[in-house]
Amino acid sequence: MMRTRPLLISLLILIFPVLALAQSGRGDADGSLLPEINPQDIEIRSEFQARFPGLRRQPILGFNPTPRVYQIDPNRLPFMETPEDAVADVSVTELGRPEPPKRTILAIPDRINAYIRAGFGSFLTPEINGYGYYELNEKSFLSANLNLSGSDGHLDYQESSFTFMDFDVQYYQKTSEKWHFMLETGALSDQHYLFNTDGLNETPEKKNLGASAKATIKKVDNVFQGFEASLGGSIFESNLTINRPSIIYPITGGEVSEKTYFANTMVFWPGSRLYETFKISGQLDGGFYDNLTDDQQQWLDANAAIQYERLLNFTTRVSAKGGLEYISDPFSEKFYLVPEVEIKHNLSHALSVSGNAFAKPEMQTIQDHHQFNRFLNIQTPLRHAYKIGAAGEVNYQLFEGNRFFGGLNYQHIKDYAYYQRRIVTPGNIQSFYDVNYANANILEFYVGAIYQLVPDKFWADAKIYARSPKLAAGGNIPYEEKIGVETAVSFKPLKELTINGWTEYIGSRESPETSSDLNAFFLLNAGAEYQINDTFGVYAKLLNILGQDYEIWSGYQERPFQIFGGVIIKF
Repeated sequence: MMRTRPLLISLLILIFPVLALAQSGRGDADGSLLPEINPQDIEIRSEFQARFPGLRRQPILGFNPTPRVYQIDPNRLPFMETPEDAVADVSVTELGRPEPPKRTILAIPDRINAYIRAGFGSFLTPEINGYGYYELNEKSFLSANLNLSGSDGHLDYQESSFTFMDFDVQYYQKTSEKWHFMLETGALSDQHYLFNTDGLNETPEKKNLGASAKATIKKVDNVFQGFEASLGGSIFESNLTINRPSIIYPITGGEVSEKTYFANTMVFWPGSRLYETFKISGQLDGGFYDNLTDDQQQWLDANAAIQYERLLNFTTRVSAKGGLEYISDPFSEKFYLVPEVEIKHNLSHALSVSGNAFAKPEMQTIQDHHQFNRFLNIQTPLRHAYKIGAAGEVNYQLFEGNRFFGGLNYQHIKDYAYYQRRIVTPGNIQSFYDVNYANANILEFYVGAIYQLVPDKFWADAKIYARSPKLAAGGNIPYEEKIGVETAVSFKPLKELTINGWTEYIGSRESPETSSDLNAFFLLNAGAEYQINDTFGVYAKLLNILGQDYEIWSGYQERPFQIFGGVIIKF
């Protein structure tokens, strides 16, 4: 018994230091073996970072470094709080707002309020091209256009001056979100000397004066539904002055005047199926004209039609139109059916084909004839034509800014208007031109291209055509070419400099009065523009560089080589 107690005391002496060490390692409160850490030192800051003593600060992965939260000072003294407590004393005006997403908006270029291109050329030739725009308010504006060209002295053996001027003004008003109103007015003033013929002391002079007005109202609900109506008219007068010698001359001067009026309306709306639209239209045109020796004549053209258009499978667009038209002139009056069909099909993204067929009457006015042929005689009868035709075209566009095309069209025209120089007796004098009417057949084939080598640096276009203009009774239509070429090229080596050139080739044409053909001619022209600053620039151009002697109408030599120069103003 005495021997066991020393052994027990020895064991307690050995275990006691171990228990004391374990007791001291538990800490003050819970006896954990983890190191003591102040809970206030562990906090999720607004930067979403945690701070631990003895550890390097690192971000907590998976959080947005720029959060949409209230802006709280991240360096404030740490304390335990709820999110509501954190912002309880923060003023509303100090609360941050997240940055909106960045957007790229296409800017609308500044509108040119005025553009004037004015200069002079050889033979005292003036030219002015002008455009003006003025915004009255957010819903209305005024715009105007002016074109003036002329020449004086390019022929040595007779008076050869001429001036062509036309001017128009447009007023636009957006009366409401859907309703729009437009008023257009225009005026023209042409003056030119004709060719001097045998038996006249002086070169005859001709003056054309005219004015027009048109009012249009539109209601556009959307792209596929709306309404439009127009009303207007025009006046025109052509005066021919001839100073005759003492001998009797069979051609006299005089005046022809014309008044026209028109009214039209159109309603369009979508169909019940996707990508189909309907359109109903009606139009009334009429006019009165006075010739030198005739009483007042009048003509009338009225029609009504319905049109259907449909897009099929996003590749084929079909348009069909049908209606009834009544037309009368001093020689006849008739009703016509006016069918028209047009189809365009996209074979691929780059290749498309289109075609159309139609039958419709057409009426040309006194103003149309006298502005097209300035050597026309005062006595001008009017007769409507009836056209039946078909056309087809192929378009190939390899990439943006380039297009190759070719086509074929044919027209059979009843009472086709063509011009022929009058031969009068005695003396077989070749006088001015008359309007003649006959049945005709015109077949035309053409190919062309529009090519942009470098955007805004180099671009060009060209067209070549071959025609067969035949009268049904036999022979070619006088003064209409069988072949022609049109080309244009522009090059912009600098931002401020543009260099361009254009050509025109017209083949030989039949001239029945001379029993021969008018010679073919090739016009080569070039020009350049240099913009000094945003407001001022200069330009120069050369016309008929090759100095071709050519005639558009038999008996009158057109202008030879000319040099132009002037200024450009825009703001």
